[in-house]
Amino acid sequence: MKTTLIQYSAAVMVAMALVSCQETDSEVPTVCTGLGAPNSVTAAEIEAEAGEHIDLEDVFCDNEALSEVRWDIHNGEGHAHDDVAGGGAEHGLVLHSGTEWAVLETQALSGTQAEVDLHVEVPLTARGLWHVIVSLVDEAGNATIMATDLHVENDHLPEFTMTEVGGEDPSMWHGEPTWASGADVVVTGIVADSDGVASATLELISEDTETVVWEAALEPAGATSFDFSETVAVPTDAGEHHFELKAVDANGVEMETGFHVEVE
Repeated sequence: MKTTLIQYSAAVMVAMALVSCQETDSEVPTVCTGLGAPNSVTAAEIEAEAGEHIDLEDVFCDNEALSEVRWDIHNGEGHAHDDVAGGGAEHGLVLHSGTEWAVLETQALSGTQAEVDLHVEVPLTARGLWHVIVSLVDEAGNATIMATDLHVENDHLPEFTMTEVGGEDPSMWHGEPTWASGADVVVTGIVADSDGVASATLELISEDTETVVWEAALEPAGATSFDFSETVAVPTDAGEHHFELKAVDANGVEMETGFHVEVE
């Protein structure tokens, strides 16, 4: 009987150990910074100036142990992140500088709480809206993805402002515009630079063939601010296109921006 009791006790201990091994941490890590804190992923939008640095600051928490955090900063043109927590502020058309600037950085974390500061140098070539995606992982592999927007102001580049496109205010857009094939679309706006605008052009480019299907050369004649109104002859071929705006200021500083257009 004694041997049987010992065997039974051992079997119970093994079973308890197996159950314990099967119990895993399923609680996802979180950001415990105060909601809307400046320069935090919880902010509706983070403001930055081109040519300066900004510190992105947050406090991350987990019920057991943190593992790592990854920052992904990339141009926000033409896509959104509605499927992640804190999906950023809603914007209509935001014109970008055309730069390929991006940030991808991972930092190891430990403990149940970590104060993190990411130092970011914003280049002089950046303007417009960037997405900030924060991926947080704990030691059990549970992950949380959060997002906000980084809005970069830039006084060093020529700047385009679109006031009306096809009779619509672009600041009210939610997604890329659709133009009817063969139609005429009037685009109006302003190109400006404190040093004067030496030249500026508008182009509609087919993304399938990478060819210019329509273009117009503006004549700002060195003005610091120049209004324009042009009629775009939309091609009859349907497909994805890109409307590009290019300018050079009096000091030879170039910029390129634009937005996607679906022709159908």
